[in-house]
Amino acid sequence: MRMKMFAAATFEDAKSMIFAEMGEEAVILSEREVDGGVEVRAATDKMGGGMVPNEPLFMSRFSDAPAAHQGDTPLRSRVRDALNWHGAPASFARRISDAGTMQAPANDPVAAIEAGLSQMIDCRPIPALPDHDIILVGAPGHGRTAVAAKLTRRAAIANAELIPVAADLDATAGGDQLAAYLERERGQIRMASSPDRLFDMMRALRAQGQRCVIDMPAIIPGDTREMAQLTDLVAAINAEPVLVMSAEGHPDDQAEAARAFARAGIARAILTKLDVARRRGGAIAALSNAGIAFSHLAATPFIGGGLVPAAASRLAALLLEESSGQMALKGAA
Repeated sequence: MRMKMFAAATFEDAKSMIFAEMGEEAVILSEREVDGGVEVRAATDKMGGGMVPNEPLFMSRFSDAPAAHQGDTPLRSRVRDALNWHGAPASFARRISDAGTMQAPANDPVAAIEAGLSQMIDCRPIPALPDHDIILVGAPGHGRTAVAAKLTRRAAIANAELIPVAADLDATAGGDQLAAYLERERGQIRMASSPDRLFDMMRALRAQGQRCVIDMPAIIPGDTREMAQLTDLVAAINAEPVLVMSAEGHPDDQAEAARAFARAGIARAILTKLDVARRRGGAIAALSNAGIAFSHLAATPFIGGGLVPAAASRLAALLLEESSGQMALKGAA
């Protein structure tokens, strides 16, 4: 095990330094305030660029469950066990349990998870009428088109207008499903069959003082060519790309996808299929570790009322064992 002390102005700055140098599996051992900032001690099982020789990589997976440490409490163990059940990486579960149990009542695991998440994640909901046009990106099957319809319907309920646009750049008739979700005729959905037509349409809508939500074609995060094209699009277009990520999937795949989209310039995400996925820790940890903010949560297949603003309290309620996806809707306006 390799240990190192990091000094920074804030705890968040120190975490960024730690994970950049030691990797996302680094464990925070201690922290303290000093004049001018904080000192944080961290450790990793990696020596330089590789794993400790006497522990093969596949064995590290089986030994990933954290051992009880000095000062462990029933609440800390309860929080850590819940996060591990939900598929969160062991290091993420430790950070949440250690940070959260120092601030929460001794018998309230949801409050402890909320307190820990509050230090690890950023929640920035999208207004009903956004300041910029929204481009929805994501892997196949994660619910981009349904989210485009939900954002459109949400704006209408708020007496605003968000124009739905299907970017049919891969000629897959992407407007048909969007029209079906919104119960409109296909001709009522704006379509763009090429990047140039998409840019022209956006310029025309902006000239009329209107905002749009654009349903982009699916992107494979492991395809370097597609991700390069997305990076170029984000750099060229005056709109905000928002990731649509399903809570379903393997935690490692989710982590790799979140990092890839973060490198492409995505800073905000909508987490979907929370009503379907039983284990949600992998997706939540993936977005947190990639530095992507949570915008909204989708915990119902219905288009009307299908999005709720993300908050640490709602995510915490979803991270107890086998909690219902409807927990995310409690207290929603």
